[in-house]
Amino acid sequence: MTQILYAQDESGNRHKVIQRVESPQQGEEHEDHGAARLVYTLDDGSPVRRVDNDTFQIVDTGAYISAVSD
Repeated sequence: MTQILYAQDESGNRHKVIQRVESPQQGEEHEDHGAARLVYTLDDGSPVRRVDNDTFQIVDTGAYISAVSD
């Protein structure tokens, strides 16, 4: 399942954040005992961490972006 979210940085640039469910690969050990998890990336594949309901952090740069409605 994939969902598209939109966020904006302090400069007003809009970013497309892709939320998808990632299932663990067979044979891999995970702390969460095989549970699926939500993974966030930018449109270019850059990893994003969800901070709270309205805030994301771009992992590579540390920049914060805020969710906006489209």
